[in-house]
Amino acid sequence: MDRKLQEALALFRYGVIAPVLHREGRGQAAYFRQMGEMLWHVPGHEAPRRFSPATFKSWLRHYRRGGFDGLMPTPRCDAGQPRVIDPELSARIEALLAEHPRLPITELRQRLVASGHITSQRISESTLRRHVQARSLRPAPPPSPPRRPFEKPAANDMWTLDFLHGPAVPVAGLRRPQRTYLAAAIDDHSRFVPVAGFFLHEDSHAVTTALKEGLLRYGLPRQLYCDNGAAFSSRHLALACARLGIALVHSKPYDSPSRGKIERFFRTVRSRFLEGLGQLTDLAELDAALRLWLDHQYHRRLHRGIDARPLDRYLDSLATQPHRHTVTPEDLDRVFFRTLLRKVRRDATVQIAGRLWATPPRFIGQTVEIRFPEERPDELHIVEDDAFVARLEPVDLAANANRAKPVRFAPQRSEDDPS
Repeated sequence: MDRKLQEALALFRYGVIAPVLHREGRGQAAYFRQMGEMLWHVPGHEAPRRFSPATFKSWLRHYRRGGFDGLMPTPRCDAGQPRVIDPELSARIEALLAEHPRLPITELRQRLVASGHITSQRISESTLRRHVQARSLRPAPPPSPPRRPFEKPAANDMWTLDFLHGPAVPVAGLRRPQRTYLAAAIDDHSRFVPVAGFFLHEDSHAVTTALKEGLLRYGLPRQLYCDNGAAFSSRHLALACARLGIALVHSKPYDSPSRGKIERFFRTVRSRFLEGLGQLTDLAELDAALRLWLDHQYHRRLHRGIDARPLDRYLDSLATQPHRHTVTPEDLDRVFFRTLLRKVRRDATVQIAGRLWATPPRFIGQTVEIRFPEERPDELHIVEDDAFVARLEPVDLAANANRAKPVRFAPQRSEDDPS
């Protein structure tokens, strides 16, 4: 506790006991009982508190013994030390960690419970963790290497992609507003944002949908940098980047500072865009508002990190550097096709998502590769040597029943028939 807070607490205590300092017992008990019924806003505490009359009397006693300094709080000698851990248990913890320095706290607690040193309810993992940290029973981790600032030399050299939790918006058919997620990528050189869109799910579908739009408008980056989340670690995204010649690079786990530029952009989104939003009617309105803000404000305002406007720096770089080729919507559809492997049944069908699809009979017994655009899951194609060779058709069981040959029944013979 710093000196200023100590003095503030002493002044607070003095203010409470001051009315009774010179009354020498006349009305003190009644006064302290009355003060004990009140809520007090204490310096250093967010929530208001109540005090017992005995506490007020102790403050009066401390003042008479030590004056104003006697009202200053003194730190406990065992501050920060868990008081439920006795010396015997502390010695056992120290011995276990000396033998196994990297033993996780969860495993440490389980061993102490198994050996009978503690009961399962007596000491929590957080208590053990605080005790270990306070006594420095683990070896200190090696210092992290100094992080050096960097910047790619040209636009589209690297895009950093990530998600931001957005506001909740009404969704048709649902009673409650649904949380939204902003999928965005920032160009490392110019701080221009070529990819941005709000979605209802933080998944690979949101990543590919937003990324495809950015690739169509601004061409191909040389590198796509993102974290290790499930949405960025899918085989689908890795295959699409490989087909486009984009290097998909993942940061180290829990290393958010390495993605500092996109994190800084998200701070700007929160403070300058989300704070000024009014009542939203749906996801489309939120997405339209974001694009308007990017085009007319963010991209056209001076960015202190580069001392230029992101749009100007992006266009200036493209004018002096060779631009990577652009792609057509048809090319992107093929690149971002979903891929499935299925074994064709004896009736020349495969089952996908609980539905039967007919294949040419020549594939019976084979395991075939099936691709389809994510936005149109009914356009299923069999692929051989990276070329479409057949399109699958849904099986109509009712139509197949009508085309089936009728059953022929043998004629009935009467008992009078001599034959």
